[in-house]
Amino acid sequence: MLSVLMVILLLTLLAVLLVLFAAIDIIFEVKGSGTDIEHTVTVHWLLFSRLVSPTEDDEEDIPEEVKDAEKFVTEHVTKHFQKPKKEKKKKKTDMSFSEVVQAFRQLRSPVLRLLKGIIHTLRIPHAKVNVAFGFSDPAYTGMACGYVYALKGYLTCHSENLIIQLEPDFVDSRLDLDMSGTVRVRLYRFIPVILLFIMNWEVLRFSWYFLIKKDSKKPSVNL
Repeated sequence: MLSVLMVILLLTLLAVLLVLFAAIDIIFEVKGSGTDIEHTVTVHWLLFSRLVSPTEDDEEDIPEEVKDAEKFVTEHVTKHFQKPKKEKKKKKTDMSFSEVVQAFRQLRSPVLRLLKGIIHTLRIPHAKVNVAFGFSDPAYTGMACGYVYALKGYLTCHSENLIIQLEPDFVDSRLDLDMSGTVRVRLYRFIPVILLFIMNWEVLRFSWYFLIKKDSKKPSVNL
């Protein structure tokens, strides 16, 4: 009996280690212009592979008769079994403007630190990004250039295998994308980043304040 439990524990531990330490490769490809952009994302883990976001060509293989029949059956089944919804009173849980500003000031540094930590946990074996963009107003294109080139400098310093080529267009309004590459993720690298964010004093103070405020809004019952 003990040997069986030991085998189960060892297998469970092995499965957890595989999930945490085995590399997950996310292969992406994005091409298109304007609103006509096609993309595919494939996830590889050990011997498994899954296409997360297929292209529109896969959906076109389904006959129109099947789509119409599926839509007809779904609508009638939903109408038959769906119960009329009762109107619920909306609870006032919205934060005031001053509270939003206070929350932004408290959580700005922890959130930026969290995003920076997440970026550093990612590995990019290879990736190419070609973007041509432009707005109807050249001033907007110029402002976008400042932000985009700053982001390009930060990302290229983080990964030497990332190649980014930008082409601003100050004449026409356009958006052309041609991106492909692989992003490698190991889940164990996220653990210290998330723990540091959760245990941050500002995050704990904001969470505690939010919970107290939520409990204080509950109506009290007099016996």
